[in-house]
Amino acid sequence: MIKMDEQQEENGNIVNLSTEKFGNVRIEKENIINFENGMLGFEDLKQFVIVDIEECLPFEWLVSVKDPSVAFPILNPMPFFTDYNPTKSIGDLSSLSIKDMKNVEVFCTVTLGNSPSDVTINLKGPVLINMKSKKGKQFVLTEDYYSLHHPLVRA
Repeated sequence: MIKMDEQQEENGNIVNLSTEKFGNVRIEKENIINFENGMLGFEDLKQFVIVDIEECLPFEWLVSVKDPSVAFPILNPMPFFTDYNPTKSIGDLSSLSIKDMKNVEVFCTVTLGNSPSDVTINLKGPVLINMKSKKGKQFVLTEDYYSLHHPLVRA
């Protein structure tokens, strides 16, 4: 059972996302990130929020506002792959309305497994989010040395 309710509260607009996975999640509308092109394979879903679940950290979840059953585990890859710099491979970042790169967060989607050695990260399809303008986009890097299923930890 999935539903989204909007309600006005004293401190501003709140969106309630009801999901089976996370229960009821209350999101301030100002935290909704707009993906003009959606996510790969989910191009019709344009609005997402980042949800932090304490017991899942350092993983976060990129959850669709329109269909909260669509939720991607995401991770900032920089602490794990210090030489990873997808912005140098991306020619055009204009869709993110970037004025200052300090406002840009880089995430990668993660495939969770039964054990830590089964967890992989998609370094080929980074998600960049301008946290100031709340614009996001998933890019596809063309370099052969980035993988869709790169092991997060080495056994």
